[in-house]
Amino acid sequence: MAAEEKQRVNDALKALVSITEKSGNLHKDLKNNIHVSVSTLRKIFSHLMNQLENVKDEFKKYWEEVKETTKEEIMGGDSQTTRQVAPSLEHTKQSQSTEARQIVLSGGGRKKLFSEVVKNQDEDKRYRITLKPKEEDITPEQIKLQLKKTINPTDIKVGIKAVKTIGDKGLIIETGSEEERNILSMEIRNKLGERLDIIQHKLRKPRLIIYSVPDEITTENIGTIIRAQNPDVLTNDEEIEAKFRFKNKRGRYNIVMEVGSQTRKQLLQAKLKVGWEISNVADYLVPTRCYKRSRYNDKHNECKGEETCPHCTGKHRMKECTTAASEMKCINCITYNRYNKEGKVNQNHSALSKDCPSLHAVLKRYKDNIQY
Repeated sequence: MAAEEKQRVNDALKALVSITEKSGNLHKDLKNNIHVSVSTLRKIFSHLMNQLENVKDEFKKYWEEVKETTKEEIMGGDSQTTRQVAPSLEHTKQSQSTEARQIVLSGGGRKKLFSEVVKNQDEDKRYRITLKPKEEDITPEQIKLQLKKTINPTDIKVGIKAVKTIGDKGLIIETGSEEERNILSMEIRNKLGERLDIIQHKLRKPRLIIYSVPDEITTENIGTIIRAQNPDVLTNDEEIEAKFRFKNKRGRYNIVMEVGSQTRKQLLQAKLKVGWEISNVADYLVPTRCYKRSRYNDKHNECKGEETCPHCTGKHRMKECTTAASEMKCINCITYNRYNKEGKVNQNHSALSKDCPSLHAVLKRYKDNIQY
């Protein structure tokens, strides 16, 4: 019995030694695996930290732009730089005294979201051509038939966005890009040039307003002064053409000028040194509106309609209106809803409201026809 017990003890000791050796090997392998994993994680964390630093730098850059944009939007009138201003809805040198002035906040009066400020959005530009018959007896419908028989948009790789008639005078064709417009114009000129006059619509140059310039600054010298005093801002040779100047409510002069797209970008990002002053700059958008009926794209001196109150659509002058704000109606939005069968817009506001959907639609059309 003693010999058997001794044998069992020896077997148990051998088993324990074997287990210990195996555990040691396992521990060694585990340790190596841990070292490899830690090394890999360190590399990953290092890579992530580098990416984070890049993101932080990019975010800081965007955030500075947002702060500058927000600061400019908060500043007002003479202290505002990013307001879109309509000092008169039919603003010409001859009609400054008869037209109502209106200030429209960028973005419809609300603050822009961060994503709206920093993301790169393509403008929905309008690239159009007008076709007019050289012979008076040719109708727009006949022009359409000639186009369909003669020109295949698929063959020339041109996308047609819209085809509209101009009364009985011709057609307007809208394409998706300037290149497509040029290709289509060339094709029409080659095949139907003997029958049709082709007019290409050019995008207008942007207009900017410079607030509160000194009295001695005029439309004749503003371009020279800006270039002489702001060489670090203007780094191109695009033309600067001053259009007119007018007095603001504080008795100071504002100047409106027409510039190139690159000049616009440079000027909007800076405060201009003008004489002994520092002046703010903003986009200048002026929708044409008749003060008699409050209709857009209509001139009061050519209007033959009956006078309409902009607050309530009544047949009386605005100063005679006693309608409460909650009962106001917009003649432009009412007209839109009458003819638009799909979406309806809010019409319970004055036609002079800066939040009017019709006003925003007009401003968008203006922007779509500007070469930003």
